[in-house]
Amino acid sequence: MKFPRLIATLALLCAAAWAQPQDLVFRLPTDNNTLFTTGGDDYYVYVDRVFEGVKSQPWQAGTYGMVRNPFRPSPGAEVMYSRFHEGIDVKPIYRDARGEPQDDVRPIAPGKVVHASSNPRHSNYGRYVVVAHQVPEGTIYSLYAHLASVTCSVGQRVGTGNTLGRLGYSGVGLNKTRAHLHLEIGLMINSRFADFYMGENKHGHFNGLNLTGFNPTDVLKACKDGAPFSLKAYFATLKEHYRVAVPCVGTMDIMRRHPFLYKGDRQSHARPRSLEMAFTAEGVPIGIYPSDREVHTPHIVSCRPMPTVQQNCTVNRVKHDSRRAALTRSGLGYITQFLWLEGQYPPGADSEP
Repeated sequence: MKFPRLIATLALLCAAAWAQPQDLVFRLPTDNNTLFTTGGDDYYVYVDRVFEGVKSQPWQAGTYGMVRNPFRPSPGAEVMYSRFHEGIDVKPIYRDARGEPQDDVRPIAPGKVVHASSNPRHSNYGRYVVVAHQVPEGTIYSLYAHLASVTCSVGQRVGTGNTLGRLGYSGVGLNKTRAHLHLEIGLMINSRFADFYMGENKHGHFNGLNLTGFNPTDVLKACKDGAPFSLKAYFATLKEHYRVAVPCVGTMDIMRRHPFLYKGDRQSHARPRSLEMAFTAEGVPIGIYPSDREVHTPHIVSCRPMPTVQQNCTVNRVKHDSRRAALTRSGLGYITQFLWLEGQYPPGADSEP
């Protein structure tokens, strides 16, 4: 009679172990594995481009970052790009006789389906799915867009062997030729987004505006040989582009969910007078620091110099040059989204719109 009790005890111990967040190994979302071999246009989908009178189809526009809308800051200067692409566009490798893509899309790591949008007209993403992955530093979200079909449901626990849907070309501006999977990996900005956002929103907290993405290619390549991905270690490698001083009105939602972002003394019970938020050029928050500054509204305190105005390299969230850097209206809205605590934080501005 001891064996059933022993088995039950082992089952409870195993369940407790599985419940503990752990670093995850992130896998490729489709059978296209050329990211680790030839890469380039074998893995990423091109964008049609005309620049300085020359037509091209650069696959680089399917990667993450400021990779679209080329321009030269001055005649003869090196080409720069002013439009942000928040994810990567993965090329299909299977098509039927009619040219329709047949690639299954799978979760990149074990997790839980938290959003599944089957109506292609409800978002520029077309049909899309969001999966939540628990790691020691909090929750990472992966987003799979432009699907031809969705075959999972909200609340479903999934692993890398499950199928979320089929790669497609639903959404704005796509066609069969450019069918692809748009993959994003990121953090949720505010878990009360649906209460904060005043526009039409059919996706609740899992609206793309509430997920700030970092480079999926970095994550997938870090796990290429089976090594687990550490969010804290990865964020330590990201380069700060600008820093924003904000009033300390309470514990920011993202800081409560991701304590590793806070760089002050966690044992101190004294509330700092203000906080400074460090961001990459793409807007990924990589550090939150206590400050003695007296701050009433968000404003830029430092900004990396660039050979063009800051609007062109900060997703239009910072303007002017680095010496006069200020938040744009869009940038102020972005910062306010982080700060919003129901009934506590009214938006304000430190500069003209």
